[in-house]
Amino acid sequence: MIAEIAFPVPLRRTFYYRVKEELLLCARPGLRVLASFGPRKMVGIIMTLHDDAAVDLSGFKELKSIESFLEQIPAFKDDIPEIAAWMQDRWNAPVGLAVENFYGQFLAEAFPSGQTAGVESPAGAFLESVQSPLLSSSLIDIAAELSVFVGADQALEGQAHVLFGPPQNGRYDVYLELARKAVSGGGQVLCLVPDLNLIAPFEERLRAVFKPEALALWHSRLTPKQRREAWHGVRNGEVKVVVGARSAVFLPFKRLALALVDEEQDDIYKQEEQEPNFHSRDLLLKRAGYHKTCVILASAAPSMEACAGVEAGRFTWNELPRSEHNRPKVSIIDMGQSRWEIFSEELAEKLKKVTAGKKQALVLAGRKGYSSLLVCANCGWIKRCGRCRIPMGVKKIGETMPPQHGRTATADSARAAASSISSAGGDGGQFVCWRCGRKEPVPEVCPACSGKVFRESGAGTQKVEAYLKKLLPGSRVARCDGDVVRKSAKDARAIYDEFANGDIDVLVGTRLLARGHSFQNLGVIGVVDSDAGLSAADFRASEKIFQTLIEAGAALFETQAPEPELIVQTRQPGNYIFSVLPELDYLKFAKGELAARRDFFYPPFAELVRISFASFEAKAIAEFSETVLKVLDAPAVDEAEAPSVEILGPMVFNDPKKTKVVREYYLVKLADEKALAWCLGRLRTVKPPKTVKFKITADPYSFK
Repeated sequence: MIAEIAFPVPLRRTFYYRVKEELLLCARPGLRVLASFGPRKMVGIIMTLHDDAAVDLSGFKELKSIESFLEQIPAFKDDIPEIAAWMQDRWNAPVGLAVENFYGQFLAEAFPSGQTAGVESPAGAFLESVQSPLLSSSLIDIAAELSVFVGADQALEGQAHVLFGPPQNGRYDVYLELARKAVSGGGQVLCLVPDLNLIAPFEERLRAVFKPEALALWHSRLTPKQRREAWHGVRNGEVKVVVGARSAVFLPFKRLALALVDEEQDDIYKQEEQEPNFHSRDLLLKRAGYHKTCVILASAAPSMEACAGVEAGRFTWNELPRSEHNRPKVSIIDMGQSRWEIFSEELAEKLKKVTAGKKQALVLAGRKGYSSLLVCANCGWIKRCGRCRIPMGVKKIGETMPPQHGRTATADSARAAASSISSAGGDGGQFVCWRCGRKEPVPEVCPACSGKVFRESGAGTQKVEAYLKKLLPGSRVARCDGDVVRKSAKDARAIYDEFANGDIDVLVGTRLLARGHSFQNLGVIGVVDSDAGLSAADFRASEKIFQTLIEAGAALFETQAPEPELIVQTRQPGNYIFSVLPELDYLKFAKGELAARRDFFYPPFAELVRISFASFEAKAIAEFSETVLKVLDAPAVDEAEAPSVEILGPMVFNDPKKTKVVREYYLVKLADEKALAWCLGRLRTVKPPKTVKFKITADPYSFK
């Protein structure tokens, strides 16, 4: 018998191994095995088994044998080989790395296959004398309607329930009621959150209901010991409820009765910055078929994929009640004539008025750091990351005040404004890549033209904070963004608490700041550079920006401050999202956006593949890209009915003033997942020359 085995290597293929006669009775797909792989021994997983006659071994001189099994029963309830193969067809994920993500650091570890001790009964997971929260009649109705699907055996793969409304409207209360039902019925609960900052308030509510040993966290900051305890606790059933980041979707659940995807529209759930690529929402829907899981997709601004699922009848729609007693005013400010300004007069005056009236304000910037870009005023040079090839932002540490907005900065002043960056005490600022974290010093002169005058384009959270401290000298201004959270989640939580308690007047951050929190004294939310992400290349740009603005507006509905206002600054006031925004009607926006996606054949009504090329030689890209496109245009002889494809491009990113690397990509549109798998299979047969970097991204979310 021949076993097809996947190893944790970045290759999109499996390997044939012979199954020894003494192991034949135990062999089955999903088992982990030990075998020789090159010069070393590695642990892999059996993907499928074949009779000797069914495999063409003519190209093999000798076939290695499996040495041993690490288990007699697969560790997962799910069919991991089937899911890993699907991930390769869906996102071009290397099948071995997909398998490795399910096991993590425990892939080569042998552990008991039988039942292990855990919480003896579902009742043992709950704290004693826990009072149910007092829910409104409408929340009780929603929880009752959804609870019917929790623990039911009728759940099918791909089914889900959309819970529409902001967290302030009782979303967490509904979560708790459903989690009680799931655990009481002997099941487990997974709560996915897009940001570490959202784990703390969620965890606090759950710990008021469940015993400590029944609750676990799963994110990148856990120690190896904590990861071990959580992973094995989930596997043996001792852990009943998990709150985690996107990677928690790979945990070895025994019976996943309920899965909650909080802020399901967040693109952080799509991993494409490293292999394997996957989307947590879609992967969770796939796993739900094995566990009969009730999947809840919760959001105040659901993704177009969720809205299309409702429209197609695959998802149900459940709407949280929303109070209209304090509907905020929405003001759109045209910044088109103020290219270098950070704040409009309207927003600046509103902030002064609100703080003078002892009310609070949130100010949201497009990104963390100091400024979005540092641009050579002479030639337009912009620093790009050597790894990712995206523009690098400027970051500073310390309290050095930036140049006043609208004023030209010399190289020296730009470096001074971004001083005190390096831990070694260097005298220069730093460029920072927001994708991979790479840091480089700000140069003395422009490397392209030797110019010494730079312009700061865009404002990050650090720059906005510095400006507000100057604008509002008597106010308490603080910042809470990804850098603060990364440095200390405890400090970030303390800043939130101080703002909630009124000890901070103005809080600066990114879009996550307005998400999931209820601030009772909030008088205004100002959005700086609201259209910074609008791009003709990214078909999701309008959706992402509108979602951010809707979330900001939702935070003002619950405030007790009189006449709350959402002030949005834009340099593209003619964009249609700003004509719909004053109504704060997300469903109206979604209806129009879905119609446009359907008309122009974009997801969720089509599958998309991005084919990227990078090289120092434009001729090499031209020749190789032509070869790649021919592979899709000319079906193989044995393919009677190859799917039709629509190819857009090339989109070229090469400016000799900024970089010597030529970059371009094509977009391939396909009708469905079957056509997508065909396309990825064909593209995997193409081998790039050494002079060209070639990347295939299915369902792309980044277009930078």
